Amino acid sequence: MKKTITSMLLAAAALVNASEPSVSNTMSNFSINAPRIMEENTPKSGFSYFRVAAADSYPTQSVKSVQVVPGLGVGYRMAAGQGALDISANYSSSKGLNQTTDSFFWTLPKVTYLYYLNADNAETAYYAGAGLAWGGMETKNSRSFEGVIANATTGMEFFRKAAVRTFAEITVSQATIASSMSVTRPGPSAEFSFGAGF
Repeated sequence: MKKTITSMLLAAAALVNASEPSVSNTMSNFSINAPRIMEENTPKSGFSYFRVAAADSYPTQSVKSVQVVPGLGVGYRMAAGQGALDISANYSSSKGLNQTTDSFFWTLPKVTYLYYLNADNAETAYYAGAGLAWGGMETKNSRSFEGVIANATTGMEFFRKAAVRTFAEITVSQATIASSMSVTRPGPSAEFSFGAGF
């Protein structure tokens, strides 16, 4: 009788071991699947964005004449190695602030190459760049311009791994090659903008 009970217990133990996975197999499966759970997202190669801006509406040679007006823009930024190509359309105007006089500044398209100073930092990156745009401007002192506008930009991108990416930048633009222009060329114009994209 004792031999029969012992044989039955040994047979049951062998059956349980055969039907259930071992602890080592379970841990092995976990170690294979764990990196997928812990894997981080990499920065997207490009994103569309919308920007709001504060621009100088009175670009002349005199710093005392600076007046700030709101601006809007849309664009697409495509990463390429250490840099990115930014293509956008932008418009700033003071008409909504003062109905008696108007000044405006527009670019379509505006193409800028941006170089990331710390591209390896996945969360935040500093950048600087330069570009050209076709655009026009008119100032409160009747200076007008339409043609090629050169620009230089410096800024910062935030949350580069997130679904929504943001950036803040300062751009200085200068009327360069005119197709039409007033007697006096407008001076450089500065713009601070904040953008968000996906």
